[in-house]
Amino acid sequence: MSSLLRHPRGLPMVAAAAAIALGLVLLAAAAADARRQATTIRLVATMNAPSEVPAPTGDVSAARGAFTATVTQAGAGAALQWQMTFTGLTGFGTAAHIHLAGRGQPGPVSVPLCGPCPSPASGSADIDATVLAALQTGGAYVNVHTDRNRAGEIRGQLGVAAALRSALTVRQEVPKPKGNVGRARGSFVATVTKEGTTGSLTWRLTFSRLTGRALAAHIHIGRTGRAGPVAVGLCGPCRSGQRGSAVLNAATLAALEAGRAYVNVHTRQNAAGEIRGQLPAAAFRISS
Repeated sequence: MSSLLRHPRGLPMVAAAAAIALGLVLLAAAAADARRQATTIRLVATMNAPSEVPAPTGDVSAARGAFTATVTQAGAGAALQWQMTFTGLTGFGTAAHIHLAGRGQPGPVSVPLCGPCPSPASGSADIDATVLAALQTGGAYVNVHTDRNRAGEIRGQLGVAAALRSALTVRQEVPKPKGNVGRARGSFVATVTKEGTTGSLTWRLTFSRLTGRALAAHIHIGRTGRAGPVAVGLCGPCRSGQRGSAVLNAATLAALEAGRAYVNVHTRQNAAGEIRGQLPAAAFRISS
């Protein structure tokens, strides 16, 4: 009879230990995959004359535009699919480009978009790793040129936008809420736009069946199952269906990107929070 120790169900203990180790490796690999995030990101920019450098001339008070794009990983670089609209220019859009430079600085053309340009306009382009890095770190802008303003009439710094959604429930809240909270629930939807180390948030919050008035709602920094400090004040008091916006600092953006943030709603009965929803990791960067 073999002297090899056996699991009560007959599986050798060495094999069981190996299976556990393999499981831990697979879990670690899955976590690493989650941290690598997306193969596609979304870019947004609001274009106006005051953002242009150097300052445009003529009556540009009504000049404005919008730019959106998706960037999809393709080898070491990426494929760009874009759409643009503009209005109120001093003349026809002679050209539009993506340039490499931070806010308030002019920079070289990196991606020609169109020329001449109608509104609306759309197109595609292949971009290399250098341009991709600039797009993901706030180091690129888009602008539209006219005959009157050949250096550019309207401009917008490009940011990476991520949509977030979370269901708020009692069972996610830490510490456990008190009272008749079995039917309390809510939802939170938001768009987070990251430009370099700062960003912005637009959001909508709904809820029902709370034990009382919603005294406040916040975004906190904290992992699933743990309570954490307030990072963003959303409202207080709050009504269901309320919308708002906020400016985000680097620490909050980092927490959102890592999936280390949650939103909750507070009541008098549960001052620490009555319903809570963990926010999914925001995809601000294409996987490397």
